[in-house]
Amino acid sequence: MAKPHLISSADELSVELHALDTWFFRESRPHDAVGASELASLFPPPVRTLAGALRTFIGERIGIDWRTLKHTLPDFDFAASLGGSDDLGQLQLRGPWIVHQGKRLYPAPVYLMQGSQDGMPDIQRLHPGMPVRCDLGRVRLPELPAGCKGYKTLEQRWLTASGLAKCLNGQAPEINEIVEPAQLFGHEPRLGIARDNLNRKVLDGKLYQTRHLRLKDDVHIELGVKNLPPALLGNIALDRSAMLRLGGEGRMAAMNVKAPTETLPFAKAKTASTVLIHFITPADFDGKLYPESFKKAELNGQTVWQGELNGIRLIIEAAVIGKAHREGGWDMQRHQPRPVKSYIPAGSAWYCRLDHATDWQTLNQALHNQCIGAETAFGRGHILLGHWQDPFNV
Repeated sequence: MAKPHLISSADELSVELHALDTWFFRESRPHDAVGASELASLFPPPVRTLAGALRTFIGERIGIDWRTLKHTLPDFDFAASLGGSDDLGQLQLRGPWIVHQGKRLYPAPVYLMQGSQDGMPDIQRLHPGMPVRCDLGRVRLPELPAGCKGYKTLEQRWLTASGLAKCLNGQAPEINEIVEPAQLFGHEPRLGIARDNLNRKVLDGKLYQTRHLRLKDDVHIELGVKNLPPALLGNIALDRSAMLRLGGEGRMAAMNVKAPTETLPFAKAKTASTVLIHFITPADFDGKLYPESFKKAELNGQTVWQGELNGIRLIIEAAVIGKAHREGGWDMQRHQPRPVKSYIPAGSAWYCRLDHATDWQTLNQALHNQCIGAETAFGRGHILLGHWQDPFNV
């Protein structure tokens, strides 16, 4: 085996995780709520699960005693540097990303709809329509261009970097830039039963079924890591020899750490009066659709949400938001389930108008590739900026 190359800087790193077995990342429902159906697996894995696996791996490398947090590194505060059950200390994470055939994938925006025209596959974008009255007020609801019928959302689909770049620039991706779940993984059912280890017997009525994921050979997961303490760098190597347990049942994964090689897609620069904010990871706004700073208002006869993000005044005129993304998990420090939380799902987007036309470079510096909302250290609310053309205000 080749001698590993040690990491020599604390800049952003990419942690690659390769499946050596099936993986299972349980959905938010408890086992006893499923009945006769299967418990499905989330994909990509929840970021808290990956953070826990990474912190456990680092702790074991430095010989930590998990009851006392004492370890072999002198003058190193594990909790301050790497956090506890509710925080990451100094760490910052980005992602996780799915990597397919060596290229990173991104969640397909919810505004993309797939159908057919003249017997050929066709992709269209939703655009805000004229204001209509509903329970939210008099709002602009996204709609398809005229004549498009039978189109369906690209739910649980992913785009290549070139496909997402087209979306950011106001276009639609090509069919070959859309990746289906079957290209990434297959499903394998598993049957289990709860055990009474003390009495060495099974528990009546505790039969359950889970649906594991079998990743394709050319698929792995990537997690961006920032602010890894310099004291730990000699304990992690740039190779694939490291192995760790990941997810439900502690299935095995191979870990490789390297310098990042990909940059995020971006929109071409132009003076902008509108901006389309894309969420590429789930966002946490404390159970609300928008940050607390955004307030509902009436503007020119329609209901909008006005607020400020990183010094940029925005008016949200419309939004496409998918089904709530729900995560729970297990708190290993307290030995109890984590409360289930609902997040704005990745792929959601806000159609925003600026108070006045703004230089694109100013917008990019303030908002592009930033995380907003709560839990930003976990990479929640990661946004990219794009363009949209208002068909009723050209």
